[in-house]
Amino acid sequence: MSAKPEPDDKLAIRHALGEAMMDFVQTIGEKYFRAGDDVMRQVATEKYRQAVLHAAGQGIEVSLAWYTLGNWLEEGKDRIGAFSRALECIRAEMASPLPGHLNDPWVNLHTEAECLYEIGRVHFHEGAPDAARQFLAEALPLAQQAETLRTSGKPPGDCLEGKIAALLIQL
Repeated sequence: MSAKPEPDDKLAIRHALGEAMMDFVQTIGEKYFRAGDDVMRQVATEKYRQAVLHAAGQGIEVSLAWYTLGNWLEEGKDRIGAFSRALECIRAEMASPLPGHLNDPWVNLHTEAECLYEIGRVHFHEGAPDAARQFLAEALPLAQQAETLRTSGKPPGDCLEGKIAALLIQL
């Protein structure tokens, strides 16, 4: 059974969210990585956060949007919130993919593990070792599964499994 196409109003919201993400990535590249302008990075991040929240308020949430936002937020609770939403979205997208959506098991597993790792890392740095251990312990087998799925022709991964294990050892 094929998925039904989305109504035009939902497509317009997805389009606006995609444009906001592209603008954000471009701004981060130009203002932060090239010019080192931390204030402009913060302004761009807040603008992007508002676009993600607006789309979410309209019933459109995309894992990549939340994941991207989570990587650039500074406050621990904000990062946890964004990565938690990304996790929920990943799981929903896997369960009910949109028409034309590529459902790559490696990407899904790796992103789930990365989100859990980032949540655990925030808890670790904020002095909540039990919470950190819980999230990192959930992330580790996902990272291992993702690594197993990689083909032999791909370059080495980002060592997510090692980053998770390193924090677990410190707990």
